[in-house]
Amino acid sequence: SFLDSLVFDYQDMGKDVQLSGKSNAVIHTRPHALRRVLVNLTDNALKFAGAAQLRVEPEEGDSLSVTVMDRGPGIAEEELARVIEPFYRVENSRNRSTGGTGLGLAIAQQLAQALGGTLTLRNREGGGLCAELRLPTRLS
Repeated sequence: SFLDSLVFDYQDMGKDVQLSGKSNAVIHTRPHALRRVLVNLTDNALKFAGAAQLRVEPEEGDSLSVTVMDRGPGIAEEELARVIEPFYRVENSRNRSTGGTGLGLAIAQQLAQALGGTLTLRNREGGGLCAELRLPTRLS
């Protein structure tokens, strides 16, 4: 329901954001921090691709995977590790509408770790980016 609410908020604003998958996992977390991570990732997908696909699925070992995917340009392999550094931007424009400040992914990474999870970025086959957030869970 948390992810449904997030996606519906975007859809209410006319944004192309979809959700697939379901989980009965219970997450003991800080909801505002979790929302910030997912908003940062989704906003990036919308900014660079115009659409975002969120997928949730349980993983082995009592964890939950929430993936934000897009079909934008992706990130050069050699820059994937650097984009989570504060103030690092792939696009060097000083224009905030195209370049941003370089803090969104760094904040998402720090909050993911504070929630006991991990954030992994990888390019998608066929183009685009996949940002996977893995969080510890307790199944109900």
